[in-house]
Amino acid sequence: MLPPSIPQYFLPVRGTRPSGGALAYLPMVLGAGTVRFADPKVGVDLMQEAAFLTPITAEAVPVSWERATAANVATADLESSPQEPAQFPELPVAASKAKSYDGWQRDFGNWLAGSQKLELFKHTGSKQLSRPGETERDFRIRLQEASREDRDKLKEQLRTKYAPKIASREERLRRAQQVVEREKAQVAQQGVQAAISVGATLLGAFLGRKVTSVGTIGRATTAARGAARVLKEQQDIGRATGTSEVLQQQLADLEAEFNAEMAELGGKGDPLTERLEGVAIRPKKTHISIQLCALTWAPHWQDAQGKAIPAWE
Repeated sequence: MLPPSIPQYFLPVRGTRPSGGALAYLPMVLGAGTVRFADPKVGVDLMQEAAFLTPITAEAVPVSWERATAANVATADLESSPQEPAQFPELPVAASKAKSYDGWQRDFGNWLAGSQKLELFKHTGSKQLSRPGETERDFRIRLQEASREDRDKLKEQLRTKYAPKIASREERLRRAQQVVEREKAQVAQQGVQAAISVGATLLGAFLGRKVTSVGTIGRATTAARGAARVLKEQQDIGRATGTSEVLQQQLADLEAEFNAEMAELGGKGDPLTERLEGVAIRPKKTHISIQLCALTWAPHWQDAQGKAIPAWE
């Protein structure tokens, strides 16, 4: 009989009894508590439940947490009585002493502090960390999706930045090209008028009019002025064409700058292949809280050969 100061619990039996199998309860110590993993440098502060089972033996060191295995059971699921019928082996002497559990609880806390760690992946580029329990593959896929969303957002910001600049250059170029076309049209018109004036002057002289007559001189003067206007219009065309070419080059340079920045965004590394860093966060002893360290009977199925198979998992 156990003294009243030593509580005992029973793990629930799960699954179906195998053919010919007998139910047996083996003595173990269940340690349960919470472990806080905190590291301000990487922005992690996480609380996790911890529950482990380790057998009680008749050896010189009856309980060793180095043999512990994770217990997939919550303390709220523990039962106060076994399922019948069941077999119980003789309880080791150490398990009948209340002070043994005080020592095992201290050992459990020390073991948790030394053995538990939160292992995460860190992406060096974005400094993002994986979530607890997230696989490397899932983390990389999440990084890729986030990277694609960020890249699309940056591209849209880039388009917003360059759109008014490009539109302004295009409008100035359109106006400059209109000036060129207008100047060309004026040159053509002035050229025709000048040619008519010159032709009329020459025709008058050819028909025997006095070259030095007032009319002839006036027509010659008009023709000369027309030729001068044609020359001026041609010079205007040259200047307008030069302005248009400058604007064309400015527009081409601006578009090239935009395309280069877009290409730079698209050329960033792929999170699916980039190197990840491993981050391990260990708890401080002060961040470990023990909720339970008690004798717990673990159900096992025993086959005909006496092999014990856990019946609570």
